[in-house]
Formats: sequence, structure tokens, C-alpha cells
Amino acid sequence: MKQYLEREDLDENIVIIKINRSYRKGMSALELYDVTRGCWKRKIESVQKAEYALSVCFGEVKEVYQIDCWVPSEKMKRETKPYDEELDGGRIAFFGKVADDSIRRKYIGKFVNKLYKRGDVGPVKTFFND
Repeated sequence: MKQYLEREDLDENIVIIKINRSYRKGMSALELYDVTRGCWKRKIESVQKAEYALSVCFGEVKEVYQIDCWVPSEKMKRETKPYDEELDGGRIAFFGKVADDSIRRKYIGKFVNKLYKRGDVGPVKTFFND
């Protein structure tokens, strides 16, 4: 049975990043990190408070990253997905690491569908507690 996250389950400042088109079964941990962390069409100020990023594919949380900082995408170096000025220019990305197990257990394998309103289609959504 699917477990759905509700707004009250999000104690941390969270950014949800949908990677539906980039995800593929069997991808390496590094590939998953690279597609999750960038490049996103947002202003850094809109996501700066996020402590954790949930990597989500078709509603299911695949991984959780602790965010160290957000940067313009041209400052990011991804090992598995090179920077493309035409596609990635003017976007943002984060540097971080896989979150502690206590945070990961709370989110991985759960579904975020109930956190979205009908018509919410953007790949990046924030949930801040302040």
C-alpha cells in the first residue's frame, strides 16, 4: 500500500524536484544526484531556505539530499551530465550530499502526490516552515 506524505509530515524546509523525464531504473547514485541537483529554472532566492531536496519520480521519493548551497548552473560541474549553455544557461543547481539515514527513512519510498494541487506541473516545489 502506498504511503502518502501530507504537508504536516514535512518538518524540514524541503524542495521537491521531479525528475520523471531524466530518471531511469538502475541509474547510479551519482547519476541520480546529478539529474536531481540541476539545472532548474528558478531564482536562487526562491529555494535558498531549503535544507533538503527530495528527488521524486512519478510521485515517489527516490532519494533525499542535504543541500549545502545553490549556485548559478554554470558554476556546477556534473560528472555524468555535462553543462550545456543552450539548455542550462540562466538556471540554478545545488551542491549537497545524501541526507542522514534518519531523514532518508522518513521520506524515501513515500509518495508526494497529495502535496500538489490539480494543475501543479512545475518540476520544483518548495515547502518552508517559517
